[in-house]
This record gives sequence, C-alpha cells and structure tokens, in this order.
Amino acid sequence: MSLIIRSYIYFRCLYTKKIKLYSMESNIINILIGGQAGQGIDFAADIISRVFSKIRYYVFNYRYYQSVIRGGHNYNIVTISKDKIHSFYESDIDYFIVFDNNSINIHKTNIDEKTVLFGDEKIPYKDKINVNVEYFLKKLNLPNKYANTVVLSAFFKYIGIDKNIVISSFSEKSKDENNNKIVDIVYSEFNISSERKILPLGKKARYYLSGAEAIAYGAILAGLDIYIAYPMTPASPILHVLASLKDKYNIVTYQPDNEIGVINIALGSSYAGGKVMVGSSGGGIDLMAEAISMAGMAELPIVIAWLQRYGPSTGMATHFDQSDLLEALYIGHGEFPRIVVSPGDHIDAMRRTIEAFYLSYKYNTPSIILSDLFLVESKANYDHVVLPNIDYKNRFIDLEPPKDYKNYKITEEGFILRSIPGLDVVVKANSYEHDEYGFETENPEIGQRMSEKRLNKSKYIYKEIINFDPYEIYGDGNKIIVSWGSNKMPILEALKYLNDWKYLHISYLSPFPSKIKGILEDHKKVVLVEHNLTGQLGKLIEQETGFYIEDRILKHNGEPFKVEELVDKIKKI
Repeated sequence: MSLIIRSYIYFRCLYTKKIKLYSMESNIINILIGGQAGQGIDFAADIISRVFSKIRYYVFNYRYYQSVIRGGHNYNIVTISKDKIHSFYESDIDYFIVFDNNSINIHKTNIDEKTVLFGDEKIPYKDKINVNVEYFLKKLNLPNKYANTVVLSAFFKYIGIDKNIVISSFSEKSKDENNNKIVDIVYSEFNISSERKILPLGKKARYYLSGAEAIAYGAILAGLDIYIAYPMTPASPILHVLASLKDKYNIVTYQPDNEIGVINIALGSSYAGGKVMVGSSGGGIDLMAEAISMAGMAELPIVIAWLQRYGPSTGMATHFDQSDLLEALYIGHGEFPRIVVSPGDHIDAMRRTIEAFYLSYKYNTPSIILSDLFLVESKANYDHVVLPNIDYKNRFIDLEPPKDYKNYKITEEGFILRSIPGLDVVVKANSYEHDEYGFETENPEIGQRMSEKRLNKSKYIYKEIINFDPYEIYGDGNKIIVSWGSNKMPILEALKYLNDWKYLHISYLSPFPSKIKGILEDHKKVVLVEHNLTGQLGKLIEQETGFYIEDRILKHNGEPFKVEELVDKIKKI
C-alpha cells in the first residue's frame, strides 16, 4: 500500500466523527460508492442520482477524487431525501457500494449495523451482499470495465427500482447498449429479496446538473460565442461541457497552449465584438493577471470563471479551497472596477453567470465568477431554474456609431455603448493611458479624468447589483452565520438542526453590499464560516463596514464542510 493511501486512511480514521443527525425512519438515504480511479465511481454515482431524480427524490451527489488516472482512492456520496436537500451527509451510510477492499478499510468508521454493503464476491468482507460479477460478464462476453454496471443493477433490484427507469438512466448517461443488456440479465437472474424497498414519489424528473453544467448553460443563455481555456482542475469540466454542446449552440471552444494565450486571445475576441468567457484555477489565473489589468485599461468586457482549488502553488489539485477571495478582488495592477460574484449552489451558478455577462458587457469591465471545486464537481437536482429578470442577451454594441466616435468618451456614468471594428469608424483598444479617441497620452490632466471615469462605473454597477439580491438571508433567529461560495450548501442543510440561527449568504463581493453591516449589528451572535485560515471574507467585511466578526469556523484541509461538522461546531459556539 502506498504512503499516500496509508496516510489517507489514517487521516480519515483520525478525523471522521460520527454525529447522528438522522435515522432510517427519517427522509434521508445515504449511499457511498468507493473504489479506485478508473473503476467508474463517478459514473456509478451519477446513475444512482439520475435514477432517484426520475422518481422524484431530491439528490445531492458529492465527488471526491485523487489526482491519479488509475489506482488511489475515489468515492462519491449520494444523499437522497424526500425533502429538499442542500448537501451530503458523511457519518451515516445506509448503502455502501464497494469496488475494492481498500474502500472498506478507509470508510470503516462510517459503517454500522444498518449499513448494507454491495460488491463483487471477490472482495472479502463477511457482511456483504455478494454479486457474481464474473458470471454475468462471461455470459454476455463483456470486459471487466462493465463491472460497475453489474453491481449497480443488483443494487437497484435489491431496493425495488423499476428496471425501465434504470435502463433509461443508463441510456441518458451513455449510448452503450451493453449497459442495458446487463440490467436485463441481472434483473432476470440475480435472486435477492429485500424488505428495504424504496418507493417512487412520482414520475416527473427534477432538473439534475453539476456546477460546471450550470456555469456552462448560464454562459450559453447569456449569448456566449467563444470559450477559451487551458485544462486545469477544477475548471476543466466547464471546457468539457461546452465542447460537447458547441455544435448544438453554435459556440466555439478553443484550447491554446497556455493561460497567457487564453486571456489574450479572449481579449482580441472581445474587442471584435464576441461574448467571451475564459476559465482556469489559481496558477492559471495568476498568469492572466497582466492581461486582466489590460482589460481594465482598454475597457474590454470579459467573463472569467475562476474555480478555486487547494493552494498555494500546485497544492492538492483535486481538493477544495476558498483562499483566492482577496486575490480576486485586486488581481491586476492599477485601479479599475472588478466585478466579483460567487455563486452558492448550482442554480445560483447559472443565474450569477448570466449576471456576470450582463454587467461585464454593459459596463465594459472584467467580471469574475469566483467558485470552487466543491460546487463545480458536485451535482444536485432542483424543481425550478431561476433566471435573472434582465436583458442578458443584449451585447451593448453601437452598430451605428457617430462619425466622430470616441471609444473612451468621458461621461458621468463612465461608460458608453462600445463599437466594434469593421464599421465606418476607428475603434481603438489601448493598454496605455489614452484620450477619448484611444490615442496614447501622458497628459496628467487627461490621466486624472480617465482614471476617475473608469472608477465611476463602480457606483452604477453597485446600483445594478442591489436589484440582483447581492446577499440572501435564510432561516429565523437572532444568531446569524455569515459565509460565501459553496459553503451555502452545507450551511443551509445544517440550519435544519440549529435552533434560533439564520444564514447570511453574500454573493457579490465586489462591489460589496454595504447594508450588510446593519444586518450583522441586529444579531446577538455572528459566526463566520470559511474554508481558509485567515478569514478572508471577514477581512473584507471589516474593511468595507468596520464590523469585526470574532467567532469563526475556519479550516483548510481540502475537504468541504460537512453538515455534521457544522452542526457540532456551531452548537458549541
């Protein structure tokens, strides 16, 4: 066993704390799927989520994976509920689908007397429902890569899921007819009975999507023309989603050879009139900093999907983090408006992406969608998709500019409808300080007026975001939790077990909504929750409002907050 795996087992056994928040009589069912990279762990979890979504359960699919192509340890937790569920539970496992023995060793602290284990009969464990995977694969003359389909089919039969629903879920995920053949034969020949049947709640499926899909669809709805990215976890799933949809929605996806090429090609595309988004994570974003500053000076709209991962440097590439907030607020040298919005869940991600495009292209300034691995890689289902009530298809381009067109005309608002090359006017984009026509200048008076013009946009952007619900309050009580980003999901779930607590979720970090100070002052207890060690949102709140939050729940271990963990720590406070 490698040092990495041994260390991981030790870490989980040392820090996994069993806090019972629900029982079998409750509405929650928790399914753990574990194995090695290459065994289709995420595929299996996705099929389970789709099946339950089709029979009207709420699902939350959490994915953990290591930065290896084969081997190591990967797992998903699919939490299912009759009521809306916002995150996953880790401490109580009802069903454990195992694809290697190592998974049992790692997660043994999560197994108790009610946990039902499923797996190949070759995996040694005394209390497990054994599936003869080799028998079914040999009968259909199929390779071992279909082992997960065999075990899944047995599991679905055990809990009483209609075979046709299982087949339709496989067909949605993959066009491989061999999966359907396996489902047929397992349902026909696998003899098992169970008193733990799960009854359907209905037939109308809910919207089921990942954070990456939500950002991609939001960009498409906003009129995306081109997405440019160099692969970097956890931003890569957005590139994969958009590449798969490029023909359907007439968009271009392009992968240059580095992130400097990404941002500069994107600025050229924006200058030409295209709606453009780029995506990357910490190290890749660092390489874009100079060009982001150029976007501020040249007043070129661009949307940046910034997906945080554990840092600094290469860090842990497939782990969660929220340490880039302060960098996002100030990235690029010089003073210019930077819009920074951080979605809290999957529906937020779609809505906030649309808003980011609208604001960037109306005000000709960079917009940053600051998200993270937990949101991008997790999946959940929803009853409704909420879109912002704004003219988000508008490109804000003057197609009939005056002959004496001033690309950088000084106005009180700080912005005008931009024009684009190819019309009967000269349109300049200059990285140097410039006059209203875009010609370089070193005139101090013009420099002062131009700097003020650019910064004046912030006042008008602020007025816009007030209509976008820049923050939201959930729950009742005179104590309040404050956080941002994907922490929203486990915090909302934790609220179910916390009396007299509210949650203040802040989505817009720049411009910052100043009314938050009054909200915090109205509560007798305020707790800050962040996945970084310096309380970066706390620093921002203190800087913008003067309000210091003393009670803090901070961590930096690469894993998102667990519902059980938050309930335990907040109750102690």
